Amino acid sequence: MKVEPSAADLLDIARATLLADVAPSLPEDKRYAALMAANALAIAGRELAAPESTAAELARLEDLVPGGAPPGEASTALREANARLARAVREGRFDGGESRARLLAHLRQCVRSRLAVSNPRALARLERNAT
Repeated sequence: MKVEPSAADLLDIARATLLADVAPSLPEDKRYAALMAANALAIAGRELAAPESTAAELARLEDLVPGGAPPGEASTALREANARLARAVREGRFDGGESRARLLAHLRQCVRSRLAVSNPRALARLERNAT
């Protein structure tokens, strides 16, 4: 059963309240901290709503460096898969050809996914400049 509002919605409401009702009434030396907290809430909300999932990144990593995701928490599996990838890069397994192209495609997707969460305006500029 879906319960409304969602976690992302709650973060948006908290951010809007902080920006509209709290930050303007704070002294200048405290306003910056409130704006940073509002930015952190925005990032957390985008992360919750992000289309790129850990599972999708893990699937791409498994395609690049098979090794099987260890059982347990997804963040641990992701960290270990990225460590396998780093070792493979250091060993020269992606130095040329199709393997290099696949690695670069994966890295581009990771950057886009992370920018979509942490700095969507930078992503928009990047995509505008790419055309």
